[in-house]
Amino acid sequence: MSLASTIDVLVGVPQPGLETLTWLSRPVPVALYGAGSVGRDSLRVLTQAGVVVRYFLDRTARPGQTLAGVPVLKPDDPAISPETRGETPVVVTIFNLWVEMPPLHDELRRQGWKTITTFLEFYQPFARELGDRFWLTGLDFYRPYAAVLQTTAELWADDPSQELFERILRFRAAGDYSVLPRPDFDCQYFPEDLPAWPTPLRFVDCGACDGDTITQLMKLGLPVEALAAFEPDGANFAKLAESLSRLPASVASVCAWPCGVGAEATQVRFDAGRGTGSATSATGSQVVQCVALDQALPAFRPNLIKMDIEGAEYDALLGAREMIHRHRPGLAICLYHRPAHLWQIPLLLHDWNLGYRFFLRSHRFNGFDLVLYAMPVDSSAK
Repeated sequence: MSLASTIDVLVGVPQPGLETLTWLSRPVPVALYGAGSVGRDSLRVLTQAGVVVRYFLDRTARPGQTLAGVPVLKPDDPAISPETRGETPVVVTIFNLWVEMPPLHDELRRQGWKTITTFLEFYQPFARELGDRFWLTGLDFYRPYAAVLQTTAELWADDPSQELFERILRFRAAGDYSVLPRPDFDCQYFPEDLPAWPTPLRFVDCGACDGDTITQLMKLGLPVEALAAFEPDGANFAKLAESLSRLPASVASVCAWPCGVGAEATQVRFDAGRGTGSATSATGSQVVQCVALDQALPAFRPNLIKMDIEGAEYDALLGAREMIHRHRPGLAICLYHRPAHLWQIPLLLHDWNLGYRFFLRSHRFNGFDLVLYAMPVDSSAK
């Protein structure tokens, strides 16, 4: 399928209705594979639709475990008869970066579950009730963006980026996991098939978490002159500080802020304690300080900025505009936290006309950890 055809399909797909889930027309009790937050939300919308959830299925189920009054069983539990497995539809309520979905679907079929509905299939008729989840949104959202997607497709500097962009669009349009290429798990933010970042690094790590990216660059043996790290989650920040304390003395300048990063200095509500998933939230139990990089680091002179900040990337770039214009650092910016970031962020940087080349790489399953690499053409990263 050509890129133009892929875009036409994506922007032309009508929002699916409940009739796409054929088992809803009977109706019959269903099972939900996955007893996490997605499973709980799926139970809620199915209950509202009058569908009985017979089981939660989970590989790690414990004897006697229940969730919201529903039994949680292992999918191969002998208490579930072959006949029951054959007649009970399973909705796979898993949506994360860690689980490769096609092998999981195949495993359920081998265990005798005959009717498998993926979460992407299940989500679309219930998009309004389930809400946007990272890049996932109702297909109606894409209708106005055909021209924008075509413009974005022309920005990519190499064939792998162009192919990945098209595959991401096909994946979002059809929910077909098989169109996604295998991710590059080992080299996030430092991909081996792209030009190296200029060294010694003067690195700004936005969304530093527990210092995992900083640990990675030290393992790679990259010379580092200065580090500035931002992490608003308190538990993560404590681990980050411990990681930074182990840096070699050759790193001349190290600083860390227990803050988020955005377009301006402000305070926001924050949902903490979720590890890599901690993020701003209107219902968050904590209040954290956010800062703009232009204000927090007026004299830092970065040559690499990384942003993995749970959907705040666009605003954070606006808050770093002066720094980026002045120093033209390399940029490694996550694009998967919001549906429109796939085109909004590359187009923002392109419109600044700073002479960047744009690359796209995927580093986890299911459309997660999709990263834009923006490299200034006249730096050492050529």
